[in-house]
Amino acid sequence: MAGTLTACLAVPPSVMDSRAGVTLANGESRHLHFFTREADFDSGIILQTGSQYELDIVLLNHWLDSHIAVNENGERLDESGFANSEMPYAWLGHFRRSTSHQWFELMLYQPRCQTDSLVGVSDLQRNDSSGSYQFVATCDGKLALFVNDNHLAYANNSGYAGITITRVN
Repeated sequence: MAGTLTACLAVPPSVMDSRAGVTLANGESRHLHFFTREADFDSGIILQTGSQYELDIVLLNHWLDSHIAVNENGERLDESGFANSEMPYAWLGHFRRSTSHQWFELMLYQPRCQTDSLVGVSDLQRNDSSGSYQFVATCDGKLALFVNDNHLAYANNSGYAGITITRVN
């Protein structure tokens, strides 16, 4: 069973939800180029309540948060992010957008239902054979993405990924 987008932190309102988007048909996919510098990446995809989606992520460039290039296990940064212990000061952890998730973890939300939809990839079900993440939309509305960082610190991020979102049902 796929994970469900659930609440963890309110995200400031965004005007991006007012722009037109695309609703995927069953089995249809869209490919996106996601840059870690974007604090509120507009996917242009409108999710539908109760529909299941699949998220495939391919890192196309090394991810870097300021000077942090590896996680607590010495592995290059990816969509899972890194532990607060990698920050120079532990108190900085209070300033990331979701204190319930890792720094630099890929986050998903729908501006139309912010508190009900905010999740990180760690909350989603992962298919071990394909590496894809599955989730069920909790409301109708656009999907936005960001890496979990301080609102004021996106300018020091680098890296990007190709992300494919597929509507499963």
